[in-house]
Amino acid sequence: MTFLITPRGFTAAEFAAYCSGLRWAKGWRPSFVTLHNTGAPNLAQWLHFGLGKAQGVQRVRNLNAYYQRLGWHSGPHLFVAPDFIWLACDLEADGVHASCFNRTSIGVEMVGDYASDAFDSGDGTKVRDNAVAAVAAIYGALRVKPDSLRFHRECLKDHHACPGAHVDKADFIARVAQAMGAAGAAA
Repeated sequence: MTFLITPRGFTAAEFAAYCSGLRWAKGWRPSFVTLHNTGAPNLAQWLHFGLGKAQGVQRVRNLNAYYQRLGWHSGPHLFVAPDFIWLACDLEADGVHASCFNRTSIGVEMVGDYASDAFDSGDGTKVRDNAVAAVAAIYGALRVKPDSLRFHRECLKDHHACPGAHVDKADFIARVAQAMGAAGAAA
């Protein structure tokens, strides 16, 4: 089981520092990130109970419990909210998030339903920016280029429109590349 008993919430800077220590020494090394959206909860549902660490920990515990009831050994690695990047499962072990990519990628769930929630304004922008930071930190640790990013909808077996029509892949990759360049310039 790779579910974390207590999910960990990070700011973007804290998550980048965390990723710099990843080693993938347990026999699994991902090749890329698969990007998702939660759909349910959507942004309004997530925000209904407020932001903050205590609320986020409980929400991610609930999501992990849902996946455990399905009999999964793990779930998505991250849940990205407007305020924190939530580590739900061990990043150094495979997760369950897209049947085509479970063994080869890290699953990053963005809180929201980006078929209907805005991704370029309000709290959707905060989720987008945290997701960009999270993916940039992971790719920096993996030492791979962001153009390897996959959307869940690219797994044709799963029949998902995830991460939603409001998420543009080329724009997202460009933002990750820019974040990685800025991080490299700051180092």
